[in-house]
Amino acid sequence: MVLLLVLNIHGAINSSGPVRKALEELKVVRRFSASVVPGDASTLGSLKLCKDHVAWAPVDTDLLATLLKERGMVSTTKALDVASLKKMGYKDHEELASKMIEGELRLSAVEGLRPFFRLAPPKGGFKRSMRRASSEKGMLGANPQLGDLVRRML
Repeated sequence: MVLLLVLNIHGAINSSGPVRKALEELKVVRRFSASVVPGDASTLGSLKLCKDHVAWAPVDTDLLATLLKERGMVSTTKALDVASLKKMGYKDHEELASKMIEGELRLSAVEGLRPFFRLAPPKGGFKRSMRRASSEKGMLGANPQLGDLVRRML
């Protein structure tokens, strides 16, 4: 199963009820929040419903390990460090990321880990329009350049 990285670019302000519900299910209600979700049919339906608010792309092990290391949180104030990982039963961030990519566990299933990442605005700004789909030279929707953008947001 493929995992998708979902990034909310617009937030949930002035969105309809079904779109807000889909953003809550994807765990990306706030602006510049990201989450890792499975790429099954129900998730793809939610993504298509809120395609004017989010961007998504398949995530690789390196990007997921970097996200866990830089922006993973155990509580509202405590970052996901090596001591917290060892307490959960994992050796390092790469091991947790590889288990997630293989499909053995989900981000929301890890005990004590927050199921989303809070990101900063991208360094250097958005290189493409935030209001258009990626097929129209924008950022929204299924976007193959999302990994580069997220790396600039860490």
